[in-house]
Amino acid sequence: MLPAACCALLSVGRNSQRNDIKPIIVGIDLPEDQKARVATFNAVNGIDIDVVDFTFPTDTPETAGRWHKSTLARLYLDKLMGEELERVLYLDADILAVDNVDPLFDIDLNGKAIGAVEDYRIAFPDKIGQLERELGLDPGSGYFNAGVLLIDCAAIRAGGFFEMARSLLRSGRSFASNDQDILNIAFRGTWQRLDNRWNVQTGIMPYVRNAALLHFTGRRKPWQFSVQAGQSVYAEIYKNMLSKTPWSGFVSQRSGFRKAADYLLALGKRAGAMNRARQLKAHFGASEVPRAERSPGSENSGSPVFHTQGPDAWRAFFNRYSHIVLVANSEALDPQSMRTEFPSDTLFVFFNKVYKVLDDSFPGHAILVARSGMMGANIVHRREVDEVLKFFTSDKFLGVLNVRTAPEERFSPVGAFKGATVMYSDLETLMSGHYPPDKIPTSGFALVAWMRELQLTPKIVLAGFSGKRSARWKVFDVHDWTFERIYFRLLAQRGLITSAEHAGSSRFDLLTRQFPDAKNEEIQAAINDALSTRLDHALTLIDGLMSLTKWQRALDQAFRKVRPKTRKQRALDRQKKQAS
Repeated sequence: MLPAACCALLSVGRNSQRNDIKPIIVGIDLPEDQKARVATFNAVNGIDIDVVDFTFPTDTPETAGRWHKSTLARLYLDKLMGEELERVLYLDADILAVDNVDPLFDIDLNGKAIGAVEDYRIAFPDKIGQLERELGLDPGSGYFNAGVLLIDCAAIRAGGFFEMARSLLRSGRSFASNDQDILNIAFRGTWQRLDNRWNVQTGIMPYVRNAALLHFTGRRKPWQFSVQAGQSVYAEIYKNMLSKTPWSGFVSQRSGFRKAADYLLALGKRAGAMNRARQLKAHFGASEVPRAERSPGSENSGSPVFHTQGPDAWRAFFNRYSHIVLVANSEALDPQSMRTEFPSDTLFVFFNKVYKVLDDSFPGHAILVARSGMMGANIVHRREVDEVLKFFTSDKFLGVLNVRTAPEERFSPVGAFKGATVMYSDLETLMSGHYPPDKIPTSGFALVAWMRELQLTPKIVLAGFSGKRSARWKVFDVHDWTFERIYFRLLAQRGLITSAEHAGSSRFDLLTRQFPDAKNEEIQAAINDALSTRLDHALTLIDGLMSLTKWQRALDQAFRKVRPKTRKQRALDRQKKQAS
């Protein structure tokens, strides 16, 4: 489990902006060659995990069943906590962080010694009632899962809880769940219930939309040959974390036969556990999360499900660079050669279909903006994640920035991005007052408006933002290109952005110089009259084209009616049905 433990800590680091977290592995009689592998993992992934040696006291009894003796290390956590520590977050090795964990460290424990999440068995009153009676717990006091523990160090030192737990271990009394039962007894009445998102156990993963810490509590883990239903996506995350380490073979390769067998096994279990599923649904969620929206993390939009940093954190993130170059997907650009035009501390921002502008791995500092739609991030929905991430293999790649700008747009979970670092920015509120309501902003416009709102210090450069249709790539009429072009020109004129496409003299400027005695209103009236005439002519031509293509459009509509609906169309139909 050592490789999995390293991945657990790395996933926490990738989902945190704090600089005061120290990742530590408690090594149970760990050989030196395994410690060396941890050091290699650190170097490959840019993390600093320390290994703290631990040997059990000689009077520690053996444990029975599938519970390994190493799980009892939790009972000795107080021995490993330095006096300078205020809080410790304990994680089992089979934990994976899929959303920002920073809020967890700041949760108010209301004077309690630890914070923990209730065990999934809380959904079954008969079982939990029997467990409470067997352990001598007060009725209704609950029972927590010990895979994630938020520990108040001062309260632990004062209360002697772990010493009480160790005395229970040495008492010779039998416990079905070993140290977890013991900890529930030792901490009865002194633990704070945490939201389920902080320890989403295997049995409840389908029902918790806003997962932050996944806990693979089943016998089958994502890295094993046989994988729990719906968890194969996590195998890719582990594989990516371990790919360049001595544990590159830790994640089992699953054959097509094995995948089919796992699928049939899942169907059989689902059919045989309908009542169990209903009880889990009733307790952890009103309805099961559709498979397309399942963990790791929710795809629910417009909620605090996905951690979006505050303005100060984003300013600190962007202000590290001297320039921020937003690279439009224009075939006229050559970003590789463009790198020589800017300092080495320039951040390049690319968008969804980056294969339009890149043909090789980009070596500079870069992020990829993944725009969301109603089915989640577009590159996820279109299954283009691998296709676009292949252009970002440098260690200067900072990750994917998943953005949403409208109520119907949904974020995609961290796991959907194949192991890449993922950041989220919810720009819906900002865009609602920035853009014509009958259109949706381009990702480039949303980024520029957001960066302007943040009042960043780097110089913002737009590259390729022409809004023109090229011979190869079309532009979409859902965006207001005229409004965006005017917006960018005004920013450029005020020196807030640099853009070759929006620099230089405008037609108005040229006319003003040619007719210095004319008033601005007179020039504007002449411009409006000319535009009106040109627009009337364009509309006449469009009417003619509509007449010529009448039969073609009728045939297209007929084919559309008989063509199977896409996933997006089916989702829209469901939304309309629910609304009615």
